[in-house]
Amino acid sequence: MTEELSDYIAQFLAGLKADGYLSDPLWKKAFGAVPRHVFLPSFFLSLPDGRWQAIDTTHPAYWRMVYSNTTLTTQLDGAVGPDPDDGTLSGTPTSSSTQPGLMALMLDSLRLSGGELVLEIGTGTGYNAALLAHRVGAPNVTSVEVDPGVAKLARQRLSSLGDWPSVVTTDGERGWRDNGPYDRLIATVSVPAVPPAWLAQVRDGGLIVVSLWRDLGGGPLVRLEVNGGSAQGFFLAEAGSFMPVRAANRVPTALSMALKQTGTSRQNRRPSTVLHHPDAGLWLALRVQNVNWLGFTPDGGNEQVWLFAPDGSWAVVDDIAGQVEQFGPPALWNEVETVYDRWREMGAPSRDRLGLTVTSTGEHRIWLDNPDAVVWNDASAPVAGISAP
Repeated sequence: MTEELSDYIAQFLAGLKADGYLSDPLWKKAFGAVPRHVFLPSFFLSLPDGRWQAIDTTHPAYWRMVYSNTTLTTQLDGAVGPDPDDGTLSGTPTSSSTQPGLMALMLDSLRLSGGELVLEIGTGTGYNAALLAHRVGAPNVTSVEVDPGVAKLARQRLSSLGDWPSVVTTDGERGWRDNGPYDRLIATVSVPAVPPAWLAQVRDGGLIVVSLWRDLGGGPLVRLEVNGGSAQGFFLAEAGSFMPVRAANRVPTALSMALKQTGTSRQNRRPSTVLHHPDAGLWLALRVQNVNWLGFTPDGGNEQVWLFAPDGSWAVVDDIAGQVEQFGPPALWNEVETVYDRWREMGAPSRDRLGLTVTSTGEHRIWLDNPDAVVWNDASAPVAGISAP
């Protein structure tokens, strides 16, 4: 290891610790021992015009970016990998190396003592699997990846470090029964609902750490304890989100169509910033499902926030003008305001007071403070236009 690389890694670890991560010295040791650059020989750099440029070790920003607390995109449109010879490209990210701080948060949430059997859903580059292997031993880690090409590259990079965990190519929502039952399951992709297969593959007393996919965001990161075929636990105090599993139905953003329509206008009671409130944002994302958002500033106009639903309903909020225009039904911003008001009526609870129970039949119950205090039943197949309780 060169002196320059050692400096980058030392700064990387110091930055994570300063940001409140790596309080566990064993995880600090793992992040210091597992070289992130081995799993990121190249990646995509986001350009100001929305396009992407692949960079590798020849780029002057490469080492600084690899050893920073940043998510780095490694695939576009489910097929395109980073090649600096390709020039600038357009595309939608479909695989990435997660922000190391979020990785550290989730790994710490697993409450590992050493030697546990761990199932990872979403191998990606293989970096997270390598960190797990360093902590509990490579034979104890099984990682699942849906994309054969991504899995192949991860195996190659893991094997270059010596002993490596098992990487299986399959649909992560099905899990992987063969090496279980597992003591821990960690998902580095977001899922619309916790799959029943995961509950069946984790032993009683085992833990699942996963992020739920919601179009409004909210970072629904939850830790569940499995018992008797069901699982329950609190959402974490920190937000965490990932790219969704590829089977997830993303809500289309039909801005061009919406701009051709006229809705009804009124004064908005709540600003668009409620969508990103650290606590209310979780409540809204979980409750107002199957609704996407987009920031947009028209030429010569005010900054706007748009909401879209699959049935063509939309709403646009202009905070400067204090106005909302909606086309529906459902009236999407009415729903947001109603759910936000409900959150306030419940005492404006922090996100870590909200809990989730997942039954063996796939039912998802959202509760406050106590599993018996169910606030609503969350459909495993979200639908638009739900009304507040």
